[in-house]
Amino acid sequence: MNGKDLHALIGKRVEVITVHGTFRGTLLSVGTDFLILRTRIRGRIVRLLIRLALIVALFRLIGGTGEPWVFTPSSLEESEEDVLTNFFIEENE
Repeated sequence: MNGKDLHALIGKRVEVITVHGTFRGTLLSVGTDFLILRTRIRGRIVRLLIRLALIVALFRLIGGTGEPWVFTPSSLEESEEDVLTNFFIEENE
């Protein structure tokens, strides 16, 4: 599966497991090397950008449980600088 395959999940509730944690929310967009997830962090609704290279698995949520929809990025190598810029949170106003 690649970023193009993820387009079928836009607008759906998903669980994204990354090397830095697990996030649940609605998939808003898929770019060439990132996805945008609408989720709730500390009670606030935010848009979270996640690099595809950091994703270990991705599940579509149906009825509160995760249905396996496994996404394995082709390259997991990253530089030390990339680790510092993996996630960006944009707060909705």
